[in-house]
Amino acid sequence: MNKLNPVSRPWLGVMALALAALFCCTAPPLRADLSQEQVMAAKAATGLIITSEGSGTAFCISETGLFVTCRHVVEDAREGSIAIVLSPSGQNEKRYPAKVVRRLNDDLAVLKVTLDRKVPVLKLGDVSALFETQQLYAFGYPFGSALAVDAKSYPSISVNVGRVTALRKKKDALEVIQFDAQVNPGNSGGPVLDGNGNVVGIVASGVVASGINFALPISLLSTAMNAPVITVNASKMDAQHPSQPVEFTISVDWLTPPAEEPKVTLRIRRNGQPQNLDIEKKGNGSFSANLTPIAENPAAGKVKLQVTLDFESGKMEGAMVDRDITIAGRPKPLREIHELARADQGADFQADGTPAGPLPELAAWPVEIGGVTVNVDARKASRIAIKAPTVDLPDVAYKVVVKLADGKEFSSEEKTLNTLVGTAVSRPTSRVATTSTPASTSPSTAHEVIPPAPVVDGKVDLNDTRQIALPSAISEVVSAQDGRSLLLYMKETKQIAVFDVLQLKIRGYINVGDDNAVIAGGARYVLAVCPGSNVVERFSLETLQREKTIANPFGDVFSVTMGRSSPGLALVISTEADAHNFNIAAFDAATMSVATTAERNIAVSLFSSRPIARASADGRTFALYRQGISPSGFNILNYRDGEFHQTYEHVSCGILVPNADGSQIFTSETGIYTNKYVSVLKSQGNWAHGVTYLPSYHPMYFLGVPYDSAINDRNKKKNAGAIGIYWIGTSQPLLVTPGGFQEMEAGKKEPGRSSDPLTLDKRYHFFPQLNLFLTIPPTNDRIVARAFNVRQLLDEKGIDYLYVTSLPPLGKVSASYHYQLEVASRAGGITCSLQAGPQGLTISKDGRLEWKAPAQPADETVTVSLKDASGQELLHSFHVVTVQ
Repeated sequence: MNKLNPVSRPWLGVMALALAALFCCTAPPLRADLSQEQVMAAKAATGLIITSEGSGTAFCISETGLFVTCRHVVEDAREGSIAIVLSPSGQNEKRYPAKVVRRLNDDLAVLKVTLDRKVPVLKLGDVSALFETQQLYAFGYPFGSALAVDAKSYPSISVNVGRVTALRKKKDALEVIQFDAQVNPGNSGGPVLDGNGNVVGIVASGVVASGINFALPISLLSTAMNAPVITVNASKMDAQHPSQPVEFTISVDWLTPPAEEPKVTLRIRRNGQPQNLDIEKKGNGSFSANLTPIAENPAAGKVKLQVTLDFESGKMEGAMVDRDITIAGRPKPLREIHELARADQGADFQADGTPAGPLPELAAWPVEIGGVTVNVDARKASRIAIKAPTVDLPDVAYKVVVKLADGKEFSSEEKTLNTLVGTAVSRPTSRVATTSTPASTSPSTAHEVIPPAPVVDGKVDLNDTRQIALPSAISEVVSAQDGRSLLLYMKETKQIAVFDVLQLKIRGYINVGDDNAVIAGGARYVLAVCPGSNVVERFSLETLQREKTIANPFGDVFSVTMGRSSPGLALVISTEADAHNFNIAAFDAATMSVATTAERNIAVSLFSSRPIARASADGRTFALYRQGISPSGFNILNYRDGEFHQTYEHVSCGILVPNADGSQIFTSETGIYTNKYVSVLKSQGNWAHGVTYLPSYHPMYFLGVPYDSAINDRNKKKNAGAIGIYWIGTSQPLLVTPGGFQEMEAGKKEPGRSSDPLTLDKRYHFFPQLNLFLTIPPTNDRIVARAFNVRQLLDEKGIDYLYVTSLPPLGKVSASYHYQLEVASRAGGITCSLQAGPQGLTISKDGRLEWKAPAQPADETVTVSLKDASGQELLHSFHVVTVQ
């Protein structure tokens, strides 16, 4: 895909062609002011960018091999896939690997190339002297390689001449140069020169076939020339080894080096306390430092582990001091092992799936039970689960500060150290289910941690409901604490009621003291932005107590969004004084600081209407749409590597709700899409009547909720309002409820067009693993709970089914990976076979996957064929993900 970001306005293209035909005879001829020498130098300095996602243009600004292009040209390119071709189709043609060393907020990026020859450097011009009708020259590679003379060569550079048609300014500062030179996709990032051969602009975008094109003024780059490129990489804190140092590697690269060597400092905040770390210079611009999270205490003795031993006669739980056991001839501490399990035959054991031999060390294990230590013959156990103690690691934030001799400072973005989770107990797994008896569905994903025990007892009956009255009408509903809690904001009492999904009751209240607060909830925290006191407050979901308060750093905040399993990342949207310019920021609730701000072009796509945001459960994908305006927009922001990455489509889909991992986007009017706007399931209906698809609290199920603007007519229809329960990847429901939920009819309007802030995704809450369905009626004064067992309904209706109920767990690099498939089948007699997967992955007949994970993080697609006694077959595909 060639990069230009053209604006889609077909009527503008038709008008432009018509005007061109009408006035082509009277247009003044263009005059070429550049000398042949200047043209040749600009051609040699301008390279063709080739990436994994498309192509573009870049130009050289430094003899050290720095090139400038548009950020959107390289934004989505895979690391290591970017190259610059200099002098393509000429005798000096050569392709060089390139690396992005700086991304600027104004759609600009700086690339670094290691050159083996001298390349002309283009001088940066002065945009203050630009005027309308001034002649300009655009260099670049339109349509990428498409204009090459054959498929095995690169295209020659194109040079196009045009004039300045407008100078777009904001508060007298030049924002965009509009010009009429002919440019196309592929020109993005190319230089725009004035008559003196100096760069005054960078090709950025245009309106297709209109002669209206836009360049970013070079002044946007000039302001960043004297600032260093600061890169900081840090290893993770290890909860299993809290005394192991965290290693920092730092690089400070200059576009324009300072006259004197600056002072480089690594600043740390440990649990809020500031500290400067000593750094060691490794080379030109390279530094390193170490931080010990928790100093080792020699007097503390050895670590105690929690152990669970499974015997034929029962289970034993206790504690024991960490010790080494011999595995494959080498000692290994118990704290680094998840599970010891008896092999299928003989007395040998396996350690996390790896053969470990008979382990004579197990003959007399000193296990502490109730304060008394007894020697246990652990060789007779079928399985031993081992859990390392939880360590309260400090909250550590860090940034690098570079100080010049004149006192001027530059700093990197402040980031928070991540934690490498220590040893965890392996979950008990059930074999592949071969009957209709519900198998225990383990919470085996990082996003969903709801216990698998049912809450509402009794036979499934849509009339078997429980009404939970609320003390005051609510104006907001937010899922939090991995889905265990619903946060119910009550303006009248200035409180947040915390509703416990497992207990079906309010377990406490949070006093925000503001009747116009904006709230969000994650795995551990509740955030509240209070405009009355102009502060941001953080509350603990465990204690419901206020933990920290800071002054509001944003301005007029109207949206704060977190994923229910997010450790602390929130998306904050605020407005400027004119209420039409939006600011987007990532806010870290753990450190109570701004993590990063979005680029200006992301906020521009929200212009003219306050956007509504929803987050995936993991808190890394955000979906935004504009209410009350057409098109409402398909706007997806993925947050990774400390930055926002945007997918935007100028369409109307209604309400946008991401699923748990953000891979799919559920819309209220047009169906389900991937987060890159690829259709997965088209909706049946239109704006007046159809089906809204909503994700459930289990990633494998979703809902189809009907809507109809003619409520009175709809109520006369048979089975009116029936809700479909779907299995992910299917277009037909597993089952349809016998009728709708009567409490949801009053005040109902078609989704996406109602001004009600409590949209359908906030009113329907389906927990398949809890056999529980919650609804919040339009009266906003109660919660209705229903027993809803999908498996029981299928059995009662005599419907054959075959589907997977388990979720693959998150794996760890260089460790053994285990995943027990759990399958629901009415017929039983399930057999499994592996169809596709990474090298070395195996599956047993009873559905247990085994794999030795590689040393690097991986995301592998696995496909398993399942077949039951009735002859039904299912190809089940999923991702096995391993992390550090």
